[in-house]
Amino acid sequence: MSDPIAIRPYQPGDEAGILRGHNATFQPARSLAHWQWKFRDNPTGQIHVMVADHEQQGIVGAYVTLPVRVRADGVECLAGQCVDLFVLPEHRRHGKRPGLFVNLALAHYEQWGGKGAGQNAFHYGWPIATWRIGQKYLRYEMVRDWDFLFAERPAGGFPPRSSSAALEVRTVARFDAETDVLWQRLADQSRLQIVRDARYLNWRYADAHDVRYELLECRERQSGVLRGLAVLTQRDLLLPGTLFLADWLVPSDDYAATAALLAHAEQQANQVSAPVLATLFQHLDPRFLYFQHQGFKVYGTSYFQVVIPFTLDDTLWFKDHWYHTLGDSDLV
Repeated sequence: MSDPIAIRPYQPGDEAGILRGHNATFQPARSLAHWQWKFRDNPTGQIHVMVADHEQQGIVGAYVTLPVRVRADGVECLAGQCVDLFVLPEHRRHGKRPGLFVNLALAHYEQWGGKGAGQNAFHYGWPIATWRIGQKYLRYEMVRDWDFLFAERPAGGFPPRSSSAALEVRTVARFDAETDVLWQRLADQSRLQIVRDARYLNWRYADAHDVRYELLECRERQSGVLRGLAVLTQRDLLLPGTLFLADWLVPSDDYAATAALLAHAEQQANQVSAPVLATLFQHLDPRFLYFQHQGFKVYGTSYFQVVIPFTLDDTLWFKDHWYHTLGDSDLV
């Protein structure tokens, strides 16, 4: 008897079935426009989705990664963030052991993991629900706990933070070509990070569906030179109404630009009545300690970061050298 479920790569037209499965599994429901922005329009131009296609019921599962350009020891390659994984409950035990979810993942690895064109050097994610099965069958390796940095807004609001009068922070609709110049300056400040050029940042934040981000530039008043940028957004993650510094592209030793952007973020927290201002850097990044000196405390969470290596296979290397921000995830 033939298998009623075919495991195969995404094909145009699968969106409706993927969305049905997604919206049956996750809340809030996702729109087609959101799906198209997130997957069809991502800056790599690639869609890395393996589906389980039932001959009568349509798509009943999907193993999904969001491809992203990364720079690893000076070389650009692809990585994939594991997102929106689902198998409908009645089909989870289908097929050979240990079930459809694992077999979908292994087919995805074979298709998109490796050194070939369009393949990923590694996958990564925050697999609270899938950790046990991923560790046992899918090579999930824990990199680190996710500890936030947070500052509670005082009863009277954050006081004005001292910052240089020679710098100004302004909100922009989109990041421009000078962002690429800043990125090129900072591309090798860590041995591993997402390529934060204007194309990526505008797709991730300016063009995002269903959510709002405030895009910030810090520039020299007199020359107009771009010194740094940041992204703010308010979410119920961590604590209700938390204001997050979701992304950050500032030299680690540019304390004047850091102070100017922090001053703006604190006053914005006052404006939107956010109880907490929070951000996230890995523990060995100098910003992790510097922000504590600026009044931020460390908040532990149940989130932890994992990696599935294909060509980069030293877990300690990821732990020690991976620069990431909260915006590298799809949690905000």
